[in-house]
Amino acid sequence: MKRLISNKFFWLALGILVLVIVLSTRMGETAKQSNVGVVTRGDLIQRVTVAGVVNPNRKTVLSAPYNGYVRRLYVQVGDKVKSGDPVISVAQSLKGSSEDVFPMRAPFAGTVVQVLRTEGEYVDQTASENKTLVRIDDLSQLFVEASSPEVEVVKLKEGQEVLIKASAILGRQYKGKIEHISLASKEQKDWDKSRVEFPVIIRILDADANLKPGMSVVIDIITNKLPKVLMLRHEFIQKDSEKYFVLTEKGQKKTIEVGVQNEEAFEIRSGVSEGERIQQTDFLSTLKSE
Repeated sequence: MKRLISNKFFWLALGILVLVIVLSTRMGETAKQSNVGVVTRGDLIQRVTVAGVVNPNRKTVLSAPYNGYVRRLYVQVGDKVKSGDPVISVAQSLKGSSEDVFPMRAPFAGTVVQVLRTEGEYVDQTASENKTLVRIDDLSQLFVEASSPEVEVVKLKEGQEVLIKASAILGRQYKGKIEHISLASKEQKDWDKSRVEFPVIIRILDADANLKPGMSVVIDIITNKLPKVLMLRHEFIQKDSEKYFVLTEKGQKKTIEVGVQNEEAFEIRSGVSEGERIQQTDFLSTLKSE
């Protein structure tokens, strides 16, 4: 009986040992594969990335012309208005007929995006904050207002392609183009003279109802695009003196000529072919050798 139990433990231990060896081998192969890159062909894109805010084509806010009360609201959020449509009326007293008070009217066609007062509410013309009663935006065209650092603005040109991602809208990317680049930088505060930035306006080409004025966005301005070139990521390329080189999967050293680069990869002009497998640079060994 004791011998039978011993045999069972032996075979169990042997099985566990085999499993560990197999898993270790597979993990080693996976790790080795993850340290190998492939020379690919594709579009190499150089870009300038900045943050911005969505703005409407035009906007207006209606505020109290004098101290008084909201006599009547003619609109609510989401309403479409035409130029000249009545929007809100303010009276110095709630007594009397509403027909005796002339309403404030929409200066242009647009959409009511904010109604911040209710009928009967007192409004103060001299209030230092929150003077807005109603806001109307012309949503027929949306723009992004952004700022470019001075070291990047020289790369920008009107008409350049822009990719736009809104923080609040996942899985959707919008297209745009540079509409305007300011010829002078923003005025800087005395304590912030080191940040020199130039205002940039971007027209959004495919806006939808999900994109709203005031939303924060990140924009990638495409400053250069090389179509269908050989590329290899930075971590697979090494430099010896003034020459760039790679180590193939089999350890062969090959000198390469590189061209344009972006934040991820180099253009490869010669030295390797599409599909070649390249070893990742062992940065630890490189540091030790130095």
